[in-house]
Amino acid sequence: MTKPVPSSIRFQNNQLKGRVYLVTGASGGLGGATALALAKLGASVILSGRNEKKLDSLYDTIEAENCPQAAIIPFDLALTDAQIYEQLAHSIYNEFKRLDGIVHAACHLGVIGPLASQEASEWLKTQQVNVNACLLINKACAPLLLQSDAASITTISDSSARQNKAYWGAYGVSKSALETFSAILADEYENSPINCNVFIPGPCVLPVRKKTHPGEEVDGLSTTEALTDAILQVIHSEQSGQRYSL
Repeated sequence: MTKPVPSSIRFQNNQLKGRVYLVTGASGGLGGATALALAKLGASVILSGRNEKKLDSLYDTIEAENCPQAAIIPFDLALTDAQIYEQLAHSIYNEFKRLDGIVHAACHLGVIGPLASQEASEWLKTQQVNVNACLLINKACAPLLLQSDAASITTISDSSARQNKAYWGAYGVSKSALETFSAILADEYENSPINCNVFIPGPCVLPVRKKTHPGEEVDGLSTTEALTDAILQVIHSEQSGQRYSL
């Protein structure tokens, strides 16, 4: 069941001061916008992604906004070695000594087409980046999250991919798996300070949408501003195990 994004929280300036968030895919559209929105509310944000140039640019933007200093951790989620993810968690602890939330905004679109034509290497990469890496990050960072008074793990899904329609390939399968993963995680963390929720942006003006719907008119699509307002609500929702959608 999908719920509308709540709008009950009225954020104040510096409301998130002292809190620390890891945003994967921060070099992308939604990840970058989310990281900036968190920083503007006073949070210290860890920017993770593959494109160091874009991460540097976002870092400079956060600095120009007089936000708390961000941290950049270039990271390739296609890597499968669990020790690398443990090193990521150690880096966060060494720098900040805490972690209050993870936003899994990174994704790999892969090839949109019939399942019968999916190349094994591309299939495995899509599952690794979109699903397996989330497990590895969460597992490595769990000790830090459990020390927070109110932590969150927010995963980004896709309305189109979750309709179980033909030709969504590895991407559609990965998003279905990711939502199930989040639901199980929420159940396991029921008696803990960690809330786990899914955010489904719906049709929006983002790079992935342009690839899956080339030539689509942008009128009527959700803007980045609307998305970030919504995801901030989801990140700080007091409920867990929910699927929120615009």
